[in-house]
Amino acid sequence: MVLTVTVFAESAASGQVSSGAAAQHPQEYRHYEGPPVTLMALLQEAAEKNPDLIALRQQIDVIRQRPVQERGLNPPMAEAQVWQWPINSINPANTNMYMFMVSQELPGRGKRALRAAVANKDIALAENDVTVRARQIVNEIKQAYATLFIARKAIDVHLESVDLLRQIADISQAKYTTGRISQQDVLKPVAELSKLHADIIMFDEQANLAAARLNILLDRAPETPIGPLVEPREEMLIPATADLQRIALEKHPELKRAHLEIERADAELAVARRDFKPDFSVQGGYMLTPRMTDAWMGSIAITWPKAPWSKGKIDARIAEQSAAVEAAKARARAMENGVRLAVQEAYVRAKAAQERASLLRTTILPQSQQTLEVSRVAYQTDRVDFQALIDNERMLLDARLDYFRALSDFSQAMADLERAIGSDLPAGTTAAATAQETQR
Repeated sequence: MVLTVTVFAESAASGQVSSGAAAQHPQEYRHYEGPPVTLMALLQEAAEKNPDLIALRQQIDVIRQRPVQERGLNPPMAEAQVWQWPINSINPANTNMYMFMVSQELPGRGKRALRAAVANKDIALAENDVTVRARQIVNEIKQAYATLFIARKAIDVHLESVDLLRQIADISQAKYTTGRISQQDVLKPVAELSKLHADIIMFDEQANLAAARLNILLDRAPETPIGPLVEPREEMLIPATADLQRIALEKHPELKRAHLEIERADAELAVARRDFKPDFSVQGGYMLTPRMTDAWMGSIAITWPKAPWSKGKIDARIAEQSAAVEAAKARARAMENGVRLAVQEAYVRAKAAQERASLLRTTILPQSQQTLEVSRVAYQTDRVDFQALIDNERMLLDARLDYFRALSDFSQAMADLERAIGSDLPAGTTAAATAQETQR
């Protein structure tokens, strides 16, 4: 009896099924619409089109109108009064006096300037919020880009393993024909292929989700196709963590925001203390007396902030703003510690990913490739069983995936490091791990 096994290779991208012969060149049916996509191009597009950034920039225009309002005076008040209107008459002409007045409130010296200073701090905070959100979006795009890269690369690696399993299936078919193995060993490659196809579906899901996140960040429809990605190189992180922490403390926008909040709290405290200065109100008008001589009139009023029944209110406000200043300083200190920790964690992750990639490229991948080649030859000559061959094939598949995961992990860790620092990494932060880019 001759058992015929047909090996199928399914493309997760197109949803079509091809025969085993087509699986010899699996990369041909992994096509992505559009031109090659670079990370830098995506970042530039996001800076121009991301709706969150657009909304924050427009909010700055709103807040910029506040200092002018704080420097201005309240509108004057016009007032008219009728005096000595006889109770036995409904005719206003029978009254003895008409008063027409205009009054204006005048805040104490320096109060308007201090309130405008608080409004200016709000503008600075709003501008800083744009920077903070921009850094977050850069990080989100880099994370999604790295996720999309590893998902697509995992699909490619699995499709290449389909070709390898097809070759193993051909060998098993030949050995079964000559009676050297059982029918069970012929069917095992088919089971392995089914597992590979299940993994491809999972990675295809991850790729589609990452592409949707990228599109939303770029203000596109979630289903917009994303072309082939420019693959990252294996790189090394050069500076010491202490140098990166120093840069972070100087440039991190969230830390800058914490210091701006201290300055705003100080400005609010200055406004509260200025409340002990009196405010003024001036009034002038004309007094019309039909039965006597008309006259001008005027008055001036001044507040008494230190009156025993009102002083406590101002003291409480000063105490409140003083506590706000101390709270803002405490938040800034906590933010500094958080920034240092974020830099250290991203640095450790980047170094670990760098070392994993180097170990996989220089040692584990060559050894896995060599082991598989030896076991495949040994399987043809019946010196190893089929399970050993499959285990070695899985080892090579895992090693190749681990290498690209290490590259992706390094990219994601560098994105987090860039976010922890709060700005683009200085030139010379990374260097190519090899003189020539490794292709696998």
